[in-house]
Amino acid sequence: MVSPLSRRQLAKVASSLPLSYGMLAGMNQMGALSVSAQGNELERIVLGVNSDPLTLMPNDIVDTRTDVFIYHMFDACIIRNKDDQFRYMPWLCELENVDELTWTLKLVAEGVTFHSGNPLTINDVKAAFDYGQDPANESHYLERWAPLTSIEVVDDTTIQIKTENPFPVIWDRIAEVYPIDSVQIAEIGLEAYKENPSGTGPYILKDWLRGERLSMTANPDYWAFDIPVKEVEFRTMPEFATRLTAMLAGELGIMKDVPVDSFQDVNDSGIATVKSIPSSRVNFVALVTNREDSVFYDNLPLRKAINHGVDVQGIIDGIFQGNAVRMAGALSDLNPERNKAITPYEYNPDLARELLAEAGYAEGELEITMDAPQGRYPMDVDAAMAIAASLGDIGITVNVQYNEWGTYLDKIVNRGTGDMLYHGWGPALDASFTFTNIFVGDANYSAVGDPDIEAKIHEANQTVDPEARQAIWDEVQQDVYDEALWLFLWQQYDSYGVANDIAWEPRADEKLWMAEASGI
Repeated sequence: MVSPLSRRQLAKVASSLPLSYGMLAGMNQMGALSVSAQGNELERIVLGVNSDPLTLMPNDIVDTRTDVFIYHMFDACIIRNKDDQFRYMPWLCELENVDELTWTLKLVAEGVTFHSGNPLTINDVKAAFDYGQDPANESHYLERWAPLTSIEVVDDTTIQIKTENPFPVIWDRIAEVYPIDSVQIAEIGLEAYKENPSGTGPYILKDWLRGERLSMTANPDYWAFDIPVKEVEFRTMPEFATRLTAMLAGELGIMKDVPVDSFQDVNDSGIATVKSIPSSRVNFVALVTNREDSVFYDNLPLRKAINHGVDVQGIIDGIFQGNAVRMAGALSDLNPERNKAITPYEYNPDLARELLAEAGYAEGELEITMDAPQGRYPMDVDAAMAIAASLGDIGITVNVQYNEWGTYLDKIVNRGTGDMLYHGWGPALDASFTFTNIFVGDANYSAVGDPDIEAKIHEANQTVDPEARQAIWDEVQQDVYDEALWLFLWQQYDSYGVANDIAWEPRADEKLWMAEASGI
């Protein structure tokens, strides 16, 4: 049992905590977690980011870029411990298993208040579930939390959660839950709360000028620790070049995704340094198979032609200058569930042309639209162009349609993309997160579908025994590879420009959390 986390405690937690399904999967001892920088105070950090948040309402939209803003203002129930292989640990709450269908979520942090001054209660935790599970709110979490069939408050600190079937990936779902200020919502209404949310997190919303900037100030009453950086401003800069220019001009403290061909410029600037880390995010091109009007639907030879026809390693060596890791299958090297028996598709243009003919197309006959974001992923514009050029060499014309990020996500969710879409997924730290959301045909962000593979995904998600579950994930990975449902690309590197007066280190889980930053 974990002792309650007292106010301004540095969250030095020592407990037995299950990684997945604790009673049967085995227990692991947690070490100390340093959740905030212990350096000098800094008045302000300006970050250059590629997009606005899609919402400031937690438990609403599944989008990693939006999450950056959410977790600055809100605390999650449980979090990943970056110092313990990203295993889950208690934060506001502790999740415990009762039996294979029953779990308890207990409020363990003490002295926690919302920015409004209202105290955090178990009802605020329940309110988060209620919002996500209300169909009227059209939350992306409605589907993700569907296996949680009963969520009931049983006392002043505890919620009991029931599932219809064993659900060992419940840890991932509870980590998505951010308690919301139910008292303030009752006072001002939901729509007003969405515009000016009150969370329990380390930063308080100051102002938001959509499309330009969003500013936050440090929460002076933050329950867990003191915040060294007193103000954080996020500037919306969709173009890499714009962010880089601002970085080199000294206007930014941190910029996301420094282009690899500009590393030297940043390092030689005298004002900033590139900090790079292999990310848990995977980049791929989905070959659309969950729409019957797609050329890839029920056409395996064509999907294989795409995989043999693109010089993926050449793109990594050229455009990325080696700053990416080629993927063999759908999971990255950081994922312990990766099937290491799978090897990458061979780049073989002649074989690709043969497969194209087998698929029913003569060279020059097939024309495909590939949707892609612009400025969302490292070198995404150049990479998409290179993929199109590579396929052009085997006789397939690929027209790249670039999109603003919000528009792009809408097209994916509403099945409005071309037959190919260049995408990234992460933080991808477990198999279920990737396969459930990207390979189940009716999932929000999925563009692919195969009933047999989907059945195995659902089976794995309900399999308690870790070895048996891994065996199923191995099969799923092999099936996805054999069916060539993606053009398998790379595990990206995350590269940040960081001003020399800022102490901050990037994380493999992409958490761009300024509560961990300080001055030097």
